[in-house]
Amino acid sequence: MVRIDLSAVRRTSTDNLLFTICAALIFSAFPGYVTFEYIQDRLILADRGVRVNAWVVDYNWVRRGPDTVVVRPDDPPYFEATLSRGPDGIKFNDRLDVVFDPRAPGRIVAVDEPLIDGYVLLFAGLDLLALLALLGGLVAVRELLRRVWARRHGGLAQTRGDPPVGPRPRLLAAWETPQIVLLLVIAPVLSAAILGPLAASSVNDAAALRTSGVVVQAVVVKSTWDGAGELDVRFPTMDGTKHSAYVTVGDGVYYEGDSVEVIYEPAAPGNAQLAGEDGWESEPWIFAGTFIAFSATAAATVPVAVVALIRRARGGR
Repeated sequence: MVRIDLSAVRRTSTDNLLFTICAALIFSAFPGYVTFEYIQDRLILADRGVRVNAWVVDYNWVRRGPDTVVVRPDDPPYFEATLSRGPDGIKFNDRLDVVFDPRAPGRIVAVDEPLIDGYVLLFAGLDLLALLALLGGLVAVRELLRRVWARRHGGLAQTRGDPPVGPRPRLLAAWETPQIVLLLVIAPVLSAAILGPLAASSVNDAAALRTSGVVVQAVVVKSTWDGAGELDVRFPTMDGTKHSAYVTVGDGVYYEGDSVEVIYEPAAPGNAQLAGEDGWESEPWIFAGTFIAFSATAAATVPVAVVALIRRARGGR
C-alpha cells in the first residue's frame, strides 16, 4: 500500500507543488495516450477490420526498440503499412495474416502477434507509474486548494503546516543556475531557431500553391501508411513531362493505382499536395503560430534569466 506523508507535502513550497502537478501530467500523458490508442485500435479492428494475407517487404532489426516490419497485401487493394508489433521470428519475405482498417490502413495488426511481450509489459509498468504520478499530482492539487482556501478565509496569516513565513525570496531563488540556463534560455531560443526556417519554408510553399498552383490528375504509384498516410504520385506537367512527388493524406484513403487530384507548383513540381484538402493550407500556420509562441516565450524568459544570473553573479539569489 502506497502512503503519502501529508506533513511533508504541507512543508513543500508552492513552486514545488506546481512543478509536481505539471510533471505528473506530462509524465502520465504519453503512456496514457499509447494505452488508449492500443485499446481503441483493437476495438475498431474487431468491429470492421479486414483480414488479408500479406508478405514482409521490409524488415529492419533494431537493437533497442521495436523492429520495423513493413507488409504488403498479396491481393488488391495494394498498399504498404508498418506493423507496430509482429510475430516472433518474422523475417524478410515471410507471409503472414494481418487485419487492417479499410478506413485507415495505418491501423493494422498481425493476426499472430503475441498477446503479451516485452513492450506490452513495458507500457503496463509505465501505466502503473503514471497512476502513481497522478496520485501525487492530486495530492499536490489538494494542498494548493487548501492553501488558497486558508488565505481567502484567514487573510495572509500563516496556517498550521504552511512553510515558515520569512523574507520574500528573490527572483528564481528555488531554481539552480543550470535550470535557468537550460529552461529559460537554451530551450526557447533553440526551439524558435529550429521552427523559424520550417515555418518560413512551409508558408512559402503554401503561398506558391495558392497563387500559381495547377491542378492535375495523378496516379498513386505507392501508398504507404505508418499511422498517417503518404502517397508517391506521378503526374504530367504543362510541358508534357512526368514528375513524381510525395503528398500527405489528410482525409480519405488511397491505394496504389488510384487516380487523385493534386495541385503542384509549376516552377517546382516537387511542391505538391492533394487538391481539395485543407491540411496543406492550415499546416503552415500551425508552424508559424508555434514559432511565434516560442519566440514570444524566449522574449519573455531570456531577460528574466539574465537578470537572475546577474544577481547571482553579484552574490545574491
